[in-house]
Amino acid sequence: MSMTISINHKPTDPSFVADGIAYQIILTPGTGEELDHKPTPITFRIQEGSNEAANITLLCFPSVDTQGRDILDIELTDILSALTARYQVSSGLRIVSGYAAVKVWQVGNTDVTDAWAIVLPGTAGGLQQTGALLEGVHPFLIARGEEEGALHLYRSELAAMEYIFAIVPDAYTGHSIQTDDSSLDIYSTVNVDLSSTVNYIFGIFLNASGTSNIATGASALFVGYTDHDDEQRMNTIAIVDDPDTDETCLIRWTNSMGAPEALLITGEPQDTSEIEKPELYIHNQSIRSTERKMQRGTVTTKYSLHTGYLTPARIIALKDMLTSDEIEMQIDGQWVPVSVTADTSHAVHQREPESFELTIEVLEQTRYHKPNRTVRPLPDSLTDLLQDNSGNIILDNNSNTIQENG
Repeated sequence: MSMTISINHKPTDPSFVADGIAYQIILTPGTGEELDHKPTPITFRIQEGSNEAANITLLCFPSVDTQGRDILDIELTDILSALTARYQVSSGLRIVSGYAAVKVWQVGNTDVTDAWAIVLPGTAGGLQQTGALLEGVHPFLIARGEEEGALHLYRSELAAMEYIFAIVPDAYTGHSIQTDDSSLDIYSTVNVDLSSTVNYIFGIFLNASGTSNIATGASALFVGYTDHDDEQRMNTIAIVDDPDTDETCLIRWTNSMGAPEALLITGEPQDTSEIEKPELYIHNQSIRSTERKMQRGTVTTKYSLHTGYLTPARIIALKDMLTSDEIEMQIDGQWVPVSVTADTSHAVHQREPESFELTIEVLEQTRYHKPNRTVRPLPDSLTDLLQDNSGNIILDNNSNTIQENG
């Protein structure tokens, strides 16, 4: 039996997995022939990043149209979602991973010549991959929007993100990266070369040591695109010093576009940890008595804090963080997995910054409360400490030693 195989890709290449990855394969019988309309095995070839490709075969039940053709509709979103969790960069080879590639390999017993389709993590988030970027739309894979023509990020947010990723639509032939400080070395960028003509994704290393630390040394980051007519499109990230406040809290997450993002919060956290009541169980039982014991309850570490006043662009980032399945909070210098909930109701047309109350729960439960062992020991020599005539060390109201010159 001879037949014609047509393949429709939805959406077009490249695509974001959260927007849906679907194929429609149409089997058209030859002249004077009919199809048997039986379930058809379809083999896809899938490659995760730079790893070796593997085959996946699905048995598809066709629907028959009025022309006697078999229509096979196949959804690959769930399969590819497991292979496109988030963008990551290997420290040694500086290769970006997190994306996948897929193509139709066989229909039944018939080999198919199909092009690779690139599948990126998350959702396009309003970005278009074909044509030029729309006016007012930035190319960076972060959730927040622009303010007064530029993205605004605190230095500590950039340092926590480590990389900032951007997409290059097919209307542009190249890109450039600059800062307002010519002494900074920005050689440390990485590209994901997904085709022979276009770098779809590139990442900028933000917090390298020495003179190339963009997160601490620059006040602005400029990314320019060149189109086929050699015209430039410039996008700006304004790097803002952290606010001078008594308390700051840093949260980072995998955003809806599959890239790292961070949010600096200026509220004061309140410890609202929950301690489970010890569970009772029967330890020993006799005719006259029943002896019970207690099993230690678990401790769920929770915090409550207000975000401080957020601009509309940062409220968008907050909402994106609340929907993420991978959130971390910096506690005692370490990144700890947490879940975050909040009521983010606010005016549709926001005229002034607003603050929101967050409930943060550490995902790890323990049966022991972690004691605070942070102690500042006395120096080997006590000569610099203020003492009375009897040689006793004088303390302030907080029981801290008082320096003679301090």
